[in-house]
Amino acid sequence: MTKLTKKMIRDIKLNLSQFITIFLMVMIGVMAYSGIEAYMNGMINAADKFYSENNLQDLNIMGIGFSKENLDKIKDINNVKNAERKLVLNAINSYDNDKGYLISFIESNEISKFYVSEGEEFDVNKSGVWLDKFYADENNLHVGDKIKFKYDSLELEEKILGTIQVPDHLYDVKDESELLPNREIYGFAYVSVNEIPESYIKSEVMKNMNIEDETIFDMYVKDFNYKEYIPYNYIMVDVDNTEEISQVKKEIEDTIENALAIINIEDTPSYQMYQGEIDEGKAYVGVFSGLFLFIAVLSVITTMTRVINKQRIQIGTLKALGFKDFRVLTHYVGYGFWVSLLGALCGLIAGRFFIGEVFLGMEMDYFEVPNGVPIITIQSYIVAGLVTLGISLVTYLTCRKQLRENPAETLRLELPKVKSNSLNITTKGFFKETGFSTKWNIRDIVRNKIRTITGIAGITGCCLLIVCALGMLNSMNYFIELQFEDLYNFNYKLSLKEDISDEDTKELEDKYGANTSKTLGIEIKDKDGNRNSNNIFVYDANEYVRFHDDKDNYINIDNDGGIYVTYKLAETKGYKLGDIINWHIYGDNNYYESEIVGFNRDPQNQNVTMTRNYLESLGIEYKPDTIYTNLDLSNNKDIQNVESVQDINTLKDSISEMLSMMKSMIIIIIGVAVVLGVVIIYNMGVLSYSEKQYQFATLKVLGFTDKKIKSIFIKQNNWIAIISIILGLPGGNYLTDWLFKAAIDEQYDFGTHINVETYIIAAIGTYLVSYLVSKILSKKIEKIDMVSSLKSNE
Repeated sequence: MTKLTKKMIRDIKLNLSQFITIFLMVMIGVMAYSGIEAYMNGMINAADKFYSENNLQDLNIMGIGFSKENLDKIKDINNVKNAERKLVLNAINSYDNDKGYLISFIESNEISKFYVSEGEEFDVNKSGVWLDKFYADENNLHVGDKIKFKYDSLELEEKILGTIQVPDHLYDVKDESELLPNREIYGFAYVSVNEIPESYIKSEVMKNMNIEDETIFDMYVKDFNYKEYIPYNYIMVDVDNTEEISQVKKEIEDTIENALAIINIEDTPSYQMYQGEIDEGKAYVGVFSGLFLFIAVLSVITTMTRVINKQRIQIGTLKALGFKDFRVLTHYVGYGFWVSLLGALCGLIAGRFFIGEVFLGMEMDYFEVPNGVPIITIQSYIVAGLVTLGISLVTYLTCRKQLRENPAETLRLELPKVKSNSLNITTKGFFKETGFSTKWNIRDIVRNKIRTITGIAGITGCCLLIVCALGMLNSMNYFIELQFEDLYNFNYKLSLKEDISDEDTKELEDKYGANTSKTLGIEIKDKDGNRNSNNIFVYDANEYVRFHDDKDNYINIDNDGGIYVTYKLAETKGYKLGDIINWHIYGDNNYYESEIVGFNRDPQNQNVTMTRNYLESLGIEYKPDTIYTNLDLSNNKDIQNVESVQDINTLKDSISEMLSMMKSMIIIIIGVAVVLGVVIIYNMGVLSYSEKQYQFATLKVLGFTDKKIKSIFIKQNNWIAIISIILGLPGGNYLTDWLFKAAIDEQYDFGTHINVETYIIAAIGTYLVSYLVSKILSKKIEKIDMVSSLKSNE
């Protein structure tokens, strides 16, 4: 071991607290960056692998009664690689009507193939059900158990053959009004099409033909093959060349008359929600992790500069003893390099196994993607390397500055370069009447501007992060209140079955109220001929559904001369009041022109709204698909001709589940921010104390008590904390607002609403941490060795 290496080890031991804080700041900064990036890359990689290996479809065709001929025609279209039919029904559990299933009856499983977690692969010739893994886990169901479900007169009891995850079921909710899936009461299941009873299909065909007597039906329909009459309502399409998807869609529209809607997989809720989460995460990588990293590196650079400057006399001594400049530079660069390298490596490991693992685990509790693991990419290693090199470079430049001076100058302490005029501020105006401690601290701040600015920047950043994290939670709570208390004014929502007759609809309206709505899937054609998927909410619900303007004031949607567009959709597409929108309903090639007569704010869906009267004025039949009621249906979830009954409290509960996940993430972010803040405050305090040790010893000689000197020391740190809080509180508001605009999925529109309590918590918390750390450090004043402190400046 060389003498310089021994010296380095000895110096590190003598300044152990400062080197520990350097290590911790680098580790926390790199951990925050690499951890958030690792969980985001894990999400992206897991989905990409799942989509490709299990052949996610490119298009979903929705309609009624897709025949074998329809399927063959689609397969014959250029660039169509494969296509599969399926019958999708919303069934309920025969024993518990609160639980439901999205049942798919399929002929084959080459598109959107199962990932079998437990059990056997799909076989169309096997009797049984392949059940949603998450639903099975939540309900303690296993392979070999049986489930019983029903849909109208169809009731089946099937043995579970496998628990599965499917690439187009990453995220399943009962209804668009739900934000999060509730796997305990709702899941998906796949069954062979051979399990559909002939009697059920026969009864459905007879109903459509208005034949009640089976004998008469048998007379008219000879050699009835029920499989030809299965009312398939979905076709999944696998396209060879994704660049030709638009052309494939057009040919399907022209070829298949009963295709009511053709949806790109990117426009489905399952795909959009997962991708939206990734997009949000990308913003977090750039903001939260970037901010953590910036604060940490800024503080470390300042610390290393001070550490090297404190070695001024040693540098001069080494130079006087004949050590070459390169040898001295290499020696001191090692101080920053090895500590920051160790911190960066530990940060990468902690990021991967702590933040990355925890955050990804939370996400995978909601998205059904198998084998999701955090992934540290080359980018995180590059960032860690740049941090290490940056700190080493600052160390190099600081040491080089000292080496430029001749040994005689270097062996003397460097006096601070402060203009005398700047120190005279304490002898003028208001400051002239202030006490000694105030004047002393102002002069010290003027002499050490960089240390003060760095301290303010670090503490401001931590305060800002706390406000932002809590502010996001406040804003989500506001969203719940806005959506489920202000805009939704009903207790139960009844989703009607597609094939319900007018007579049955009227019967339900008479019983539960005629407060209804209808949602139409549409395509909007812009000026350039591009077509975008959206939906129209047709309103006939009186006060059971309400609307807000952009100031959160109630407005009436009562103009029958046109359409209303949500503010965010208008902003995205550049719509203005009086503009004309061209649109058509899926399954109908007739285009309509509608004038924008108003705007409304919807926090959850960015769409078009119109009244029932306006829809009917266009010659379009209004057939409601939803009824809203305040009757008590808590014990009546199985209603004839009703697809599902949703309780407003159940919808709120699903949001609460999402908030619980968000709270966990926020707690981690706040925890890391507080730890980083404590380390920075402690580090700045140690630097401040070490630089003032000579002055404190002088004050002791002049008769100042330890208590008085402590109050001088604490006062300056309190000033820095207060300035940081004043900057951090509005900064946190701005950052939260920016995140909601940049990161929240385009389907959502709710702004920043930060409670006063959040500002109070952030302010008091930041101040208390700063005060307590200053209080602890001030105890060192009692132990100052006055002889060595005063002799060091001779």
